[in-house]
Amino acid sequence: MTDPGDERAMKLAQAFHTFNLEQIIGMLREELHRPVPQLRANLRPVFEAAQAQEINLLSPPADFHGWLQTPLRQIQTGGEARANTIRARYATLKQLYDALIDLGLIDGNPAHGCPLPPPEHSQAPLPSPADIQRLLAEAGATDEELFAALTLVYQQAFQLTELSALRWSALDFSRAELMRARTITALRPESLNALQPLLSRAGGPLHASQKGQRVFSFKNADDFRLQLWKVCQAASLSPTIGPRELRLASLRDFPQAPPGSGFSNPQSYERALRHATALAERKREK
Repeated sequence: MTDPGDERAMKLAQAFHTFNLEQIIGMLREELHRPVPQLRANLRPVFEAAQAQEINLLSPPADFHGWLQTPLRQIQTGGEARANTIRARYATLKQLYDALIDLGLIDGNPAHGCPLPPPEHSQAPLPSPADIQRLLAEAGATDEELFAALTLVYQQAFQLTELSALRWSALDFSRAELMRARTITALRPESLNALQPLLSRAGGPLHASQKGQRVFSFKNADDFRLQLWKVCQAASLSPTIGPRELRLASLRDFPQAPPGSGFSNPQSYERALRHATALAERKREK
């Protein structure tokens, strides 16, 4: 009898040889943890270019990084894709190869170390405090967990990676403090109140901290962004508010010492604060 894992690996190898991207996405959807349209959009340029040039993506040539520069950068309308699009395509391809390593199909990640352009920083004006309150009101009326997450982003300048890793054991409710990766943050009353319903559902401070439970249940950053986008739509917010804009708005609206915003490095905090201030000034000038 054929081992199911071996059979799956054989089917995946065949899909790669025929450049059947839809079958590959279907078989690896759980491992890739991204919406199917995003997987399709990010991987299609690479697969189409590889098929046209008969590049074996399971065993790419020695100059693979150089070859990748074209499909990662090209767009159908001509010209070059934006830096963040290039980086998103690369991240998805690298994640795809990591999944293949876990399945034993390949030994190393051929995309690892590919040269990339630096990330772009949006110059769009930050959302107004009134728009942020509309967002929080909508989330508070429909989703306690999302409301708590958004409150931490806005009130405490939390990053998505911090939210996904946050466990109840990092919170000291008696002191209203939260241990972050590099600092200890004093929780604002709004943050403390937003977390209370989640803590009650988790069994209270003692039970939740002993079990080492995660505070938030969203699967990954894309899952969080999708929930946030839906709330923005429900609140008729256009343009929608992203987690990065909400964090920068926190620096604009709640100036504080670097540790309180999760920054252990004062220089990093000052750079982020200057960027947030510049975006706020740009909005006032319009």
